[in-house]
Order: sequence, then structure tokens, then C-alpha cells
Amino acid sequence: MSIGFLILFLAIIPALWKRSGLFSILWLLGSGIIAFEYLEVIYSRTVQDFLISFPYPIGTANIGISKLSAFFGTVFAIGLPLGMLYGHFYLKQHPSEGIRSHLFWLGILGLSMHGILWMKHSLLFLMVWELMSISSFFCVIHDRQQSLKAGLNYIITMQIGAAFLMVGFGLMFILTGSFDFNGLENMPRLPMYLLLIGFAFKAGFVPLASWLPQAHPVAPAHVSGMMSGLMIKAGLYGIILILLTNAFSLWEILVFCLLSIISAFWGVIHAMVSTNIKKVLAYSSIENIGIIGIGLCVGLLGKDAGIPAMATLGFAGAFLHIFFHSMFKALLFYLSGNVLVASHTLEIDKLGGLAKSMPFTAVYFLVGTIAISALPLGNGFISEFTILYGIFHAMGANDLPAMVFGAVLLSVLAFVGALALIAFSKLFAIIFLGEARQEEARNAQECPRGMRIPQLVLGLGILATGGIANLGLRFVKPILRWMALDMTMIRDFQTTLNQVSIVLAIVVLLSALLYLIRRMCVRESISATWGCGYQKPNPRMQYGSYAFVHPLSYFLKPFILFSKKQKQGDMAKGINPINSMEAVDPIFKYIVEPVSKAMSWFFELFSHIHNGKTNSYIAWCLGFLILIIIWVLGVR
Repeated sequence: MSIGFLILFLAIIPALWKRSGLFSILWLLGSGIIAFEYLEVIYSRTVQDFLISFPYPIGTANIGISKLSAFFGTVFAIGLPLGMLYGHFYLKQHPSEGIRSHLFWLGILGLSMHGILWMKHSLLFLMVWELMSISSFFCVIHDRQQSLKAGLNYIITMQIGAAFLMVGFGLMFILTGSFDFNGLENMPRLPMYLLLIGFAFKAGFVPLASWLPQAHPVAPAHVSGMMSGLMIKAGLYGIILILLTNAFSLWEILVFCLLSIISAFWGVIHAMVSTNIKKVLAYSSIENIGIIGIGLCVGLLGKDAGIPAMATLGFAGAFLHIFFHSMFKALLFYLSGNVLVASHTLEIDKLGGLAKSMPFTAVYFLVGTIAISALPLGNGFISEFTILYGIFHAMGANDLPAMVFGAVLLSVLAFVGALALIAFSKLFAIIFLGEARQEEARNAQECPRGMRIPQLVLGLGILATGGIANLGLRFVKPILRWMALDMTMIRDFQTTLNQVSIVLAIVVLLSALLYLIRRMCVRESISATWGCGYQKPNPRMQYGSYAFVHPLSYFLKPFILFSKKQKQGDMAKGINPINSMEAVDPIFKYIVEPVSKAMSWFFELFSHIHNGKTNSYIAWCLGFLILIIIWVLGVR
């Protein structure tokens, strides 16, 4: 691994010279070497482990890579260089004075994401974890203006999560006397719960995910893609590490299952009613984290109930969705950058008709929409189908809890999938179909070819892993074997996936054949669309985001908090409403903001200390020294 990481470290030099092109090339080269060596660990029995001596208090530290961390490392090694490459072309369209620092912190972010996979010493792990949070914070606040408030909310949230990790690892050191990760096996419940909560902050489980819809809309598109598609997987890595090294009771599994269901439902309903492209994608990340959590719960329930097929397929679906989500979510975030560059807005009700002027972006967005909506030909369909197939095995079991929760999870995945389809059908239709609603959308032009290269790679990867269903399963199969799961079930499931691929191929070929026959045999004529009696149709007559989802969102109103303006009825109503519904995150409004205001009020009490007078500062220092002396001497 040393050569690949050395190249990534060297990439910081051109970053400091603002040479983003060379920076991207070095990341592509270094990541290719690292990915090859990660795959070598996954597909062989060798595991790289090193013992390194550090000064006190670290001591001897275990630094190495397991098959689990190699799986996540491969995902990072594929996704990060594509994000860096897109960032190179994206930043050309958004020149600013902070390019040097942005590239530097972007490189540090990528290195720290790889670094946490290697650290098997809790102190070193926390150091690299903190470096990942700080570097991502500086990447988010690239413009240093509009993004600052959201960036501060993000870094504070991450510090709270890191505090849980520090307390959890600290308790483990007190109980075991070691910082080594071997102490994570069969952990006492209190430190284990603290660590799971700390990792859940980064992963984005509800109610710890309020930072996602705040940070992503203001971050650069490539940063949003890497954070949502890749960085939140660092939290999942920590959670899975604990899940695989500890035994859980049925009630603990059901609590985790409930949190995953809430995350999936919460994320998708807010994605459905949001009107900012990147906010929709951010809420969708919460939904997909919930789906991954459901897959992990299916695996845990299968192990608890003694249903090997259910356990194997549950974990297989979770790992597949981790891999596939890193592809389609990054693609959609990068495409949101295309839309922003071309139209200077992310508000979907100001767009429309972009498929005419941005055909490549529209096609790639359609591919991402198919994948994220779990439709056939998209890889999201394969991962969710795997989880559902695992749930079906609970239906025929003799274990009542597994049957009941299997039925519940089956219903939840079906309902969440339907809502996701509505949310992203709305997103694609309003942005790319119809007519432009404002002048910016009317004047939009396709983005430079360089910006579309990473999107082409990701789009082809989505179609390949969605059409050749066994392709992704071959990637996760070594992890399942390493976990000592039922590989007989995987061989049977591969046959099923081959049949799915054949059916999809037949459908595609028949569709193409029918299209060719229609083109040759049917003469097309173009005329004005029937306008329902309107003599002068205009873009205002098109469905807006509010009208698109109103029939369903009406029944979901108990779960969605709307802005005060809409409650007062100020939003345009009638046949042709042009304003969009504006949803507010209740967790952010009623928990995060009040806590933030209380902290601001508390620190304001001490604001008079900073009065600019040297005498006052000396007096405060003297008083502090006196208190320290009294404490040291132990005066009673």
C-alpha cells in the first residue's frame, strides 16, 4: 500500500500550487494502485498487519487491513478519484480565491477516509477520525460565506458524535487496559452503545442526521457527492465492525431495526416534498442509510432465529447497497453541479425543459433516477431485491418474531420504494421535461465534456452492475465467506440473479426491436398539443413540485412540518400554483436550533470578558493562576 499512499501524499504538493489537474491525475494513479491492493486482500487469505511503536501514551499500535476494511477501502478508492476529477472541472466553472486551501483539505479528507480503515488503535483512530471531520468542514465552507452557518452546524454535530466515541473508547481502555481494537469483541453494553451512537452521527441515522440537509445544499457538488456517497460510509464501517464482533439480543436488534425503518421513512418523505435538488438528495441519503440498516437487521435477525439463508442475504444486500449507493448518489450530486453551472439555481420550480439543452446530463440523471428508485436495470434494484429475497426466507420459517418482523420489513421496503419513485420521478420530470420556467433555465447549455467524464464512468458502472446482476455479488462474496455465512445460499442466489439478468436482457432487446419496428412502420406527425381550451399556454401551467406530490403528501402531513407561511395560507393555490411547498426539518427546528440558541446565550454571558483592555486580561489571568495554585496546594 505504501506506493499508492505515497502518491496520494505527493498530490498535496500540486494542490498547494493550485494545480487541480495534476492533483486529480495523481489521485487517479494512486487510487488505482491502492484499489488493486485492497482487492488483493479481499480475494486472498492474506491480511496486512503491522505493529508500530509510538511514544507514550500510544505505545505499540496495530495498523492493518481486514477484509471488511478492504471492502470499504475499495469503495473509497473507486469513488474518491472520480470525485477529485469532477471537482477539477467543476472548480474551473467556479473560480475563487480559496482553491489552494480547498484542494489541500480535499486531499486530507481522502487520505483520512483511507486512514480510519487502517487504524486498529483507538487513539490513532480518533485522531484520524477528527482529521476527517475537520477537513470535510473546510471542504464544505468553500465559499466562506453562504456555507459558513451550515458548515458550523456540521462540525459541531460531528464533534458531539466524536465525544461519544471518545467516551466509549475511554471506557473500553478503563475496562481492558488497552487501546487495541481487539477489545471491541464482546464489549460491555455501555461503551458499545456509546460507540454505536458516535458512528451513527457520521452515518446519518435519524435523529442524528440533521446536518445532512443543511450541509449538502451549500457544499460544492463534488464535496457533496464524496461526503454523501463515501464519507458517511465511514460511520457504517464503525457500526458494522461492532455488529460483527458482538452478540446482540432480539430486543437490541429490534431497536436497531426500528431506527432504520424511521430513517428510511423520514428520509424519503422529506425528499419527496423538498424543492432544492441537493436537499432532496441529502434526505435520500438518510433514506438509503435506513435501507442499509434494514439489510443489516435482516442479517442479524436471521442469525438470531437460526435462518442461515435470511442472514446471508440480509448482509449481502446491505453490502451491495453500500457499494451501489456510493455510485448512484455520487452521480446524482455531480449532476446537480451540472445543473447549477448551467442554470445558476438548484430550485427545481425555477427549472424545466433542460433535456433539450442538456441531453447528456438528462440521460445520466435518468440512469441515476432508475438506480436510486430501485427500478430494473439500475443497481439499486439488485441490492434491494437481495434484501427482500432474504426477508422472504423468514416467511417460511417457524420462528414467530422473524416472521412478524419479516412481514413488517417487507411492507416498509415496498412503501419506501414507492415513495422514492414518486420523489425522483418528480425531480426528473420537473427539471428536464416540459418548458423552462425561468430565463436561467431557458438559456442553459450543456456542461463541458470534462465534467461529464466521471458521470459517464459512474453511469456505465450503474448499468453494468444493474444489468449483470451477479457482478456486484462477486465483489461482496468474499466478505460473506469471511463472516462464515451460508455460501450454499449464495450459489443458489447467483442462479436466481442470472435468471433476472436474462429476463432484463430479453425485455431490453424486445423494447429495442419494437422501437425499431415503430420507427420504420409508423409515420410521425407533430402538431400542437391539445390545450384544454387555453389559447396561450405558458410554462406556469405546468405542474410544480407542490402539485406533483400533493395528493400523497396530504396524507403524510402528520409526519411533515411545513413553514409558518404555508400554514397561514400564503402559498399560491388554485389550478396553476407556481410556488413550491417548503418543508422544515422538525429535528433541526425543535432540537438543534433551540440548543444552539441556548449555547449562544450562555456564551454571551461571558462576552464582556473580551473588552479590549489589557488590564482586564491580566486580572483574569491572575485570578485563574490563583485558583490553580489553590487547587495544586490542596488548601482546604
